[in-house]
Amino acid sequence: MSRLALALLLAAQGAPAPAPGASAPTVASEKARLDGIAAELEARVTALQDLDNQQRNLTNSLGELDESLARLAEEAERARARHDALVAELATLELKTGLDEDALVDARARLEARLRVLYVAGEGGAVRALLGAEGFGELALRRRFLRSLAENDAKLVDEVARIEGALLDKRARLKAAAVEAEGVRQQLDGQRALLVATREERAAALGRIASERRLTERQQAELEQRRREVATLIGRLAEESVRRPMAPARPRGKLGRNLPWPVEGQLIRRFGVVVEKDSKAEIVSNGIEIRADDGAPVQSIADGRVAFVGWLRGFGRLVIVDHGSGVHSLSGHLAKAAVASGDEVRRGQTIAFVGDTESTNGPKLYFELRENGRPRDPAPLLRAGP
Repeated sequence: MSRLALALLLAAQGAPAPAPGASAPTVASEKARLDGIAAELEARVTALQDLDNQQRNLTNSLGELDESLARLAEEAERARARHDALVAELATLELKTGLDEDALVDARARLEARLRVLYVAGEGGAVRALLGAEGFGELALRRRFLRSLAENDAKLVDEVARIEGALLDKRARLKAAAVEAEGVRQQLDGQRALLVATREERAAALGRIASERRLTERQQAELEQRRREVATLIGRLAEESVRRPMAPARPRGKLGRNLPWPVEGQLIRRFGVVVEKDSKAEIVSNGIEIRADDGAPVQSIADGRVAFVGWLRGFGRLVIVDHGSGVHSLSGHLAKAAVASGDEVRRGQTIAFVGDTESTNGPKLYFELRENGRPRDPAPLLRAGP
């Protein structure tokens, strides 16, 4: 059994039937979503492993798989947040239950003390107390005192009953919350196992593909399509920018120099014509690639407005910032975006985090700078580089 199949089995078994009543729709819907994503991942890993027979290209297969992986990671993050909330709720309920138990012990002790007093007084004790009064004044005083005692005794009985009811309710809620927390924990374990197994399958498939000599040729054939898609997207964004100009607009070409690098790391591919180390094939790179730690923050190199946040085949999760006067910067292969389309951003502000979405060689940042739709080498504008 493959690790992916094992993870799918874990996912299917990971969420036990919830306790009757509370939270059944939530747990059931989460499990249904996980089962759907698991089946989707299995199909897409198979497609990545068998590109030739399925007549699919590497860019689409890898992109679809990484989008599904990103969805699963988001589901796991929601499950983790739900589990943390349930654990906090359990702690609060346990504290309140303990306080009610202490209050019940105290109330019962006071009630038992009163019962002992009544037992010692015996049947007819109240009548004897009244008959022992000397005069009407003392009789009235004793009547008021006995009435007060009776009212206090009734309140004490009600207090014991109220605390017992509240304690039963809290214990039931505590049990339900504990069952739900365990269900969410098992579900989260299944999601994590599926993530790990699928990433291992992804890496193994890419390793097999990379060992084939035709990988570079295949990537070159797909690269031109990627360039056309980026040019089309930038053109559309530029038109939208003209219709809704930024204020104030910058003069063309005045982005400035000594700009901050978008991420800390190692430059692994430069702008322009590059020669592949193994195949010696020449590839035109419209941007630069920076090897960086998974999850490292990516910053905007200058002020601007976020023009696009989403997925683009070949670049994975992508953020595009409009810096005015037709200048756009693109950051690709991201794990997560920290901004939304339309947000105003400042120079040095974190806009995303490094990932390996649609990357064939691990976590890295693809960074591209375009002026009036044409690619421009960003290196001369950046500080002494990494």
